[in-house]
Amino acid sequence: MKLISIFLFTCSVLFAGVFDFDTISSDFKQTITNEENSKIVYEGSLYATTKEKALWIYKTPVEKKIYFNQSRVVILEPELEQAIITNLENVPNITELLKKSIKKEDGTFETTYDNTTYVIHTQNEEIKEITYSDKLGNSVKIELLNQSVNTVLDDSLFVANIPVDFDVISQ
Repeated sequence: MKLISIFLFTCSVLFAGVFDFDTISSDFKQTITNEENSKIVYEGSLYATTKEKALWIYKTPVEKKIYFNQSRVVILEPELEQAIITNLENVPNITELLKKSIKKEDGTFETTYDNTTYVIHTQNEEIKEITYSDKLGNSVKIELLNQSVNTVLDDSLFVANIPVDFDVISQ
């Protein structure tokens, strides 16, 4: 569930200025550092819309796809041959977070959700990274790379096709 909360943070985007777009596509690098300074790095691609749809495709260190819509999340884990389906409750949505973020004097944007403060770093009208500490004391940094905004993203991209031989876990 810890990973779900971390991954659910980044779904879709809408805000004035740098956050003013309908779709975003980006590669990402997510680094999670625990209190003992041990790190795990995930890499993949992100596709999101302001219609609260998103798809995170994790390529390393494990393959995984996480589909978001307005009310639920579907996580496909091919190595485990399973799909996890959960409702989107008490989970941060980046659209809402960015709408409510406040620009700070240092140029970053900041917002708080469920006692977690998220700091959004921008550069040249792009979101460069999002940082926060999760409830387990881990430092999380999500870097967005090779961004493209307002490209056409077909709705079928956001439909999770669960293979028939996968175990389905509902939470």
